[in-house]
Amino acid sequence: METKSNSLLKNTLLYSIGNLASKGLSFVLVFFTTFYLSREDVGIFDLFLTTLGLLTPLVTLQLTDAVLRWLIANNDLENKSKVLTTASFILLISVFTTIVVILIFQSFYSFAYYKELLFLLGFQSFFLLFQQFQRAIADNKGYVLSSVFYTFIYVFFAILFLVFYDKKIEGLLYSNIIAAFFSTVFIVFRNKVFSYIHSKYYSFQVARELLCYSIPLVPNSLSWWAISSANRYLIVLFLGVASNGIFAIAFKFPTIVLLIVNVFYLAWQEKAIENYNREDKDDYYSDVFNKYIKYLFVISVNLLCINQLFLTYFVDVLFYDSWRYTSVLLLAILFNALSGFYGTIYLGAKKTKSIFLSSLISGIIVLLLSYFLIPVLELFGAAIAIFFGYFFLFLFRFFETKKYIKIVFPFATFFVLFGIFMVLSVIMFLELPYGIFWLPLVSLVISCFLLLSELQLFYNNYLKKWMR
Repeated sequence: METKSNSLLKNTLLYSIGNLASKGLSFVLVFFTTFYLSREDVGIFDLFLTTLGLLTPLVTLQLTDAVLRWLIANNDLENKSKVLTTASFILLISVFTTIVVILIFQSFYSFAYYKELLFLLGFQSFFLLFQQFQRAIADNKGYVLSSVFYTFIYVFFAILFLVFYDKKIEGLLYSNIIAAFFSTVFIVFRNKVFSYIHSKYYSFQVARELLCYSIPLVPNSLSWWAISSANRYLIVLFLGVASNGIFAIAFKFPTIVLLIVNVFYLAWQEKAIENYNREDKDDYYSDVFNKYIKYLFVISVNLLCINQLFLTYFVDVLFYDSWRYTSVLLLAILFNALSGFYGTIYLGAKKTKSIFLSSLISGIIVLLLSYFLIPVLELFGAAIAIFFGYFFLFLFRFFETKKYIKIVFPFATFFVLFGIFMVLSVIMFLELPYGIFWLPLVSLVISCFLLLSELQLFYNNYLKKWMR
């Protein structure tokens, strides 16, 4: 048991380091690019990534999830060869079909950067597939290395193209393509991928099983895309690409919350499933949730208060107005994170259809509200639509999961924390003299007060001993 616990801790730390290193670098690069790209350029690039996010699950058919599931269940050499060969062959056909469809579409409706889109879709699809193969064969270190390797190559070439060759959008696209290609090659050589792939291992039965498992996951991925990204097209339609550039920067800051939450989920999802059948599962989930909600608000409050200060010194002045939408988007992401916690209950109960249903309805809500609110409230309308989409997602799962686990929701704590967040948001909008400097200090003091018991525990258990 100790060995399993150590293994879980080791893998969690490994994934955490990989996620923070790769996503952190990408996050910094986004703000760096604002000094070299116009609002229109950032808006167009964000729209390209939004389109890529839409097409990726359609091209991969979520075979990445199927490969991981099948190989974890049976990891012998023959099964690895059958699964990887079959999945790679299906993906190759899917990529080829996508290329043909996009080329036909391009002949009737011309759109920019379609060649770059084709290259990136192809390379990235195989990169994602082979990465999941790494996880399936327990090469967790290789999985992390390939993620970090991808990011370093992307950042290196992006800076090279932007600073020295003035390539702007093309430079960012070329950087992504180069990173996807060489990272795929890295996995191929590190894990000897081609030694598992041979025509004799292709199996129609395995293909049918993989697709039966993976294809139902595609609508769920598209639903998540609809909640977080689909309204970018409506922003461009009603307000133009420059406004989409502003919104893209505004959305980046709240995604720090998701980055931290995803690190937490690496450890929590497995624990949630393991402890689902405990007699005291209600108390266990409630205890974790109470701490989780407090940490979420602490992170969100601090991000809210340093937002203006960060944008003042680290982002081009053209994008400074993006701070105005951060508070609404932070609340949206906060409810996204809360709904994600309730989503783990479905995993424990093996009721994943409810995950899809709640995501689908939320996606529809975002699209409908965006259509009606953006023409009236502009970017505030887009932010409010996303907020209500995630808020509904939270409410749906809050009530629907009660049949499986009754989490004691800390209403008093929640409303106090929510009130603090709203008061600080109002102060931020008042733009008081030197507010960008003293607001972060206020949030730090509030955080220390909220985490007083945790800080005392840390002092007594670690710092006090070290000071001796």
